[in-house]
Amino acid sequence: MNILLAAFIYTGLLVAGSNTERDNTSLESLYPEKERFIQHQQEWQMNFYHKRIDEFKNDPIGNGKIVFLGNSITEAGGNWNKRFVSTDNIVNRGISGDITEGVLSRLDEIIHYQPSAVFLLIGINDIFNADLPDRHKITPSYVSDNIISIANKIIDQTPNTRIFIQTILPINDRIYTKEKGWFPDHARPLPDQISEINALLKGKCKSGPFTFIDLHSAFIDKDGLLDKRYTTDGVHLNNSGYDNWAKFIDDDVASIKR
Repeated sequence: MNILLAAFIYTGLLVAGSNTERDNTSLESLYPEKERFIQHQQEWQMNFYHKRIDEFKNDPIGNGKIVFLGNSITEAGGNWNKRFVSTDNIVNRGISGDITEGVLSRLDEIIHYQPSAVFLLIGINDIFNADLPDRHKITPSYVSDNIISIANKIIDQTPNTRIFIQTILPINDRIYTKEKGWFPDHARPLPDQISEINALLKGKCKSGPFTFIDLHSAFIDKDGLLDKRYTTDGVHLNNSGYDNWAKFIDDDVASIKR
């Protein structure tokens, strides 16, 4: 009898171990492999991307979360739960330098965990540099279409997830030039490209199941630039900027039930 019991326990442990190994393998497939080609991604962006993906693997989203999805502007918000009194359920999925194609390539993890909501802010890195290969192909229509594709891909596979599409923030080339000593020379001014992307997003959101948040309007000054009160370098935000962002979307965050 003891022999039979021991054999049963041993077999159970083998099965459990096999299942765990299979689960780990399955979860690994949720993340883009390092060899994956991501269109328009530069080498410096790739390095940030895969370093952060490794962090995500060690700290999965979990089910039913509120996901803040974007680039360095989102990532630098840190623990977003500290910025709201209405929730402690937010997970930060920002990656420094990320572009719309990069987000499209890493949605499997988000879809797998079926978040209650996704707050999306992405696009500035697509258009910031003027000297990228095939830069002429990265138009406002291309960027806005990719943003809507991100939202559609999520909601198609996890239809109960609420999607909040936030407009690209303004930039301040004066501050950036002062801080960095240069600013990319665009054939068409960057603020005009940002405004067109945001206008396209507004129109597209009218016909889709998404909530449009005009975050841009909360950060712009009288000259049409990123307000100096909210930025460290003309692109990224300081603490006042993050406070302003959290205040602007507070009602939206509070509306999400677990």
